[in-house]
Amino acid sequence: DIDFRLDVRKGDSFRIIYEEIKRDGEFVRTGPIIAAEFINRGKRYTGYRFECEENKISYFNQDGESLEKQLMRAPLSYSRISSSFSYRRFHPVHKRYMPHLGIDYAAPVGTPVYAAGNGTVYAASRNKNNGKYVKIKHSNSSYETFYLHFSRFAKGIKKGSKVNQGQVIGYVGATGIATGPHLDYRVKKDGKFVNPRSLKLPAADPVDSEKLANFKAQVM
Repeated sequence: DIDFRLDVRKGDSFRIIYEEIKRDGEFVRTGPIIAAEFINRGKRYTGYRFECEENKISYFNQDGESLEKQLMRAPLSYSRISSSFSYRRFHPVHKRYMPHLGIDYAAPVGTPVYAAGNGTVYAASRNKNNGKYVKIKHSNSSYETFYLHFSRFAKGIKKGSKVNQGQVIGYVGATGIATGPHLDYRVKKDGKFVNPRSLKLPAADPVDSEKLANFKAQVM
């Protein structure tokens, strides 16, 4: 919901409740975040930690809706957006106007890139234009994601590999036709390329109805 590199504005604020781990009364380290509030441009966002399944912890808003999305908008820690989604972009190498059906996230060589959602790798290969690239078909069959210009693939990433959201699949590079290190990240929805920045992403599963009363009691 919030891109902390682009959406934060002067006057925004946050509060966090977190655990402190102590031994014999002495502070050892911080523990997990229990709850958080972020006010962005006057709108309030909240998140609460809850064990939705045995040994599976996740975060939800006050109504029990998951804060996780089925896909990430930006599957890496990036420096800036070097090129946006466009049907008519002046290509810096070919020197003519061409469609650019993804987002270029500039980042240093070797920056880890994560699977944007759960799914199966259906391509992990290399060609002249895209360099080293990965394509994933997601558990929500409407979506496919594309990751171009890797310097290298992560260990074990190959065609047929099962991946989970947040799993490292490769590392930023400038292979193929590229003027500098970046990730060209693309998303298809129902077979058509869409803008990852403006796509309304589906949420992960909410708190199970049988556990909702316990969740709301914990939130209060």
